[in-house]
Amino acid sequence: MPSLVLLVGVLVTGVSLYLMLQPAQMAGLLDRVFGTRWRYAAALLRLLLGAALLASADSVAWSAAVELFGWLFVLGGLGLVAIPAPPLRRMAGWFGALSPTMTRLWLSLALLFGLFFICAALA
Repeated sequence: MPSLVLLVGVLVTGVSLYLMLQPAQMAGLLDRVFGTRWRYAAALLRLLLGAALLASADSVAWSAAVELFGWLFVLGGLGLVAIPAPPLRRMAGWFGALSPTMTRLWLSLALLFGLFFICAALA
């Protein structure tokens, strides 16, 4: 089961690195996902990733932290469904309007998050 945590880590790290190299694409991606019905697919993806983290938390290093992040993924997925579209679009618009430097700063946190999962799976 550590392979699921490794997969989540590689996915988060890969997306973060791609968007760090091309921060201008962040606004378009956010508009596409959170401005349309694709947000339900994003919510489902978060639920599935959270379930994968919860299922494999016992088999990796730092299992309590991985389990906590799994629950946060699940809550984030439920939040995407529960939050009405206009406030969600405003929040996505705020992130999309950030300067490239600030976008890279936020993405560096996501990169560290993904690297944590990779380390937890391989340790």
